[in-house]
Amino acid sequence: MARPRLPHTPLPGADESRRLTVDELARAAGTTTRQVRALQTQGLLPHPHLVGRTGYYDDDHLDRLRAVLRLQADGFSLASLASLLRAWEANLTLGEVLGLRAPVHPATEDDGDVFGDLDRRIGGRSARRATLLSLVPSTILDEAAAS
Repeated sequence: MARPRLPHTPLPGADESRRLTVDELARAAGTTTRQVRALQTQGLLPHPHLVGRTGYYDDDHLDRLRAVLRLQADGFSLASLASLLRAWEANLTLGEVLGLRAPVHPATEDDGDVFGDLDRRIGGRSARRATLLSLVPSTILDEAAAS
């Protein structure tokens, strides 16, 4: 005889997450219960919240499981996934994980004043500069001001 389903109630500490059993979690992620338990054993997926003797998973478990399965399909080893997940849990950046400094982007002429070159060409005459700048679409000016 099948057990009656519990009504949807959030897990302790979770706002409005779904409650999923291991079978429901595996089905939602497109994998098997055995795979879910194997990933838990290897530390790639946190254990469920226990209510009595039943473990319940939430949306965070499902998101992480989907990410692990996707990255594994992309060729990441379980050891590399464990390393990435530990770094993510520690709030490390990709640069910190890789041990690299931020990439250096070569400076361009436009880094300072976007219209500095225009100002030089017209000799800094503000009336003429204003007239020329009025021809520039406002979206370009907005983008320049935002950077």
